[in-house]
Amino acid sequence: MKFFGTSILISAAYFASVVLAQEPPIISITSPLPNTKFKAGQEAIISWINPTVQVIDQLVLAKGPSNALQPILTIAKDINAKDMKYVWKIPSDIESGTEYAFEFGTSPKMAFAGPFTIENSGGPSASSNNSQNTVPVNKNNVAVAAASPASPSSPSSPSGSSTSSAQSPSHSSGTHASGASKEVANQAMAALGMAAIVAAQFF
Repeated sequence: MKFFGTSILISAAYFASVVLAQEPPIISITSPLPNTKFKAGQEAIISWINPTVQVIDQLVLAKGPSNALQPILTIAKDINAKDMKYVWKIPSDIESGTEYAFEFGTSPKMAFAGPFTIENSGGPSASSNNSQNTVPVNKNNVAVAAASPASPSSPSSPSGSSTSSAQSPSHSSGTHASGASKEVANQAMAALGMAAIVAAQFF
């Protein structure tokens, strides 16, 4: 019985020491709530109430299970607890994950927020993927399509008309030449007639 009573006292003393060692959170988190989703490159609004300290020693981003969080980066130091808010610009190159958390302060005076998710599209955008999957346009087809409004057949008709018009002067010149030759022939006949009359007077 004495041993049993002694064991109970020891257990109670240990439990009391553990409770006393755990200090209350230095702030009460209002944002982010568990399972909140953030996107890389955007702003995360961190807010709290009921601060029990004047200055939050540090704000750290951690990742992992709640019982084994691993610090990733220190976001800020010496934050005025009375501001009740801190805005953090999430790095655009941060890794996607669902087990992120915020650690406020340093042990034993701390507070935690999480878990929350950070999404990062990371890879090529949808537009670039679509452009890669698009069949390239045939440049020859584009050239033909571009040339189709000004078809080579349309200029041929004016050139043909100009050719025919160019040929028409040669035809008219031939007509003038034949008329001139007839006039010369008539004059020659008239001259021969006069010569015959003169010759008849002498003989």
